[in-house]
Amino acid sequence: MHSTQLPPLGALLAFEAAAESKSFAAAANRLFVTPAAISQQIRGLEQQLDIILFERSKRGVTLTRAGQSYWLQIHEALEKMRSAQQQIQQFRHLDVLTITALPSIASKWLMPLALQWMELNPSVEIRVVAGHATVDFNHSATDMCICFGDQEYPGLHREKLFTDSVSLVCSKTLLPSIPSDLEALLQQPMIHIDWGKHNANLPDWNEWLSAANCKIRTPKPGPRFNLSSMAIDAALQGKGLLLGQHKMIEKDLKTGALVQPLDINLPLGQAYYLVCPKRTLNNKYANAFMLWLKRQV
Repeated sequence: MHSTQLPPLGALLAFEAAAESKSFAAAANRLFVTPAAISQQIRGLEQQLDIILFERSKRGVTLTRAGQSYWLQIHEALEKMRSAQQQIQQFRHLDVLTITALPSIASKWLMPLALQWMELNPSVEIRVVAGHATVDFNHSATDMCICFGDQEYPGLHREKLFTDSVSLVCSKTLLPSIPSDLEALLQQPMIHIDWGKHNANLPDWNEWLSAANCKIRTPKPGPRFNLSSMAIDAALQGKGLLLGQHKMIEKDLKTGALVQPLDINLPLGQAYYLVCPKRTLNNKYANAFMLWLKRQV
């Protein structure tokens, strides 16, 4: 067989099933064919590849070293095909919108808005996917994404949503007896957030203490998280002071779950953007949602 000539899909499926079940009979039950059919498919595949893939015995079959190597590649390829099969179904329904966003933005800001949109538009379903990875719109069913900065999406349609800012917040339980006593308040543990490569764009405690012209210039140790949402939850539980992002804590400030002792706000170094491919702009529901979302900010 030529190196570029692919075996029949049926033979690959039979090979995968036999490799995973270690039995031609079990593979036959899985694929609803006879054991003889599985044996014939495997034998034909071995002839095409000119190599033995299985060691046969009365107790079943086991992969040879070549078979094990081949199975790893074939299994991954078949899984990608199955994933593509599932994703293509989403493109048949323009009344389903899939939005990818950073985890904390997804849970603390986007999710409540998505639920509100679906209440206003019951015929449209919104699927929110949280993740840090850059979206490859050529290999994803995602219609749009909300990202921090737009440098990772050249050539795509993008619109600025907002530039967030942070301020000192805490639960009421951490406020000292005299709220105006800032020095006493700053003796509490300080919650820290690690954004990895984006740390330079997230104001930290050193910057806030300097902006507040505090005598205390060394941040207090405290819990450290890589997600803003976890840091917010810790603040709500009274575990320390937090430099909270306004868009993520608006509800908690309104309900009084979190309080902001001082009106000192530091902007983030980059804005949040809404990004989408051209195909999304042809979807009337996507256009309506994007317009509505921009009005909310």
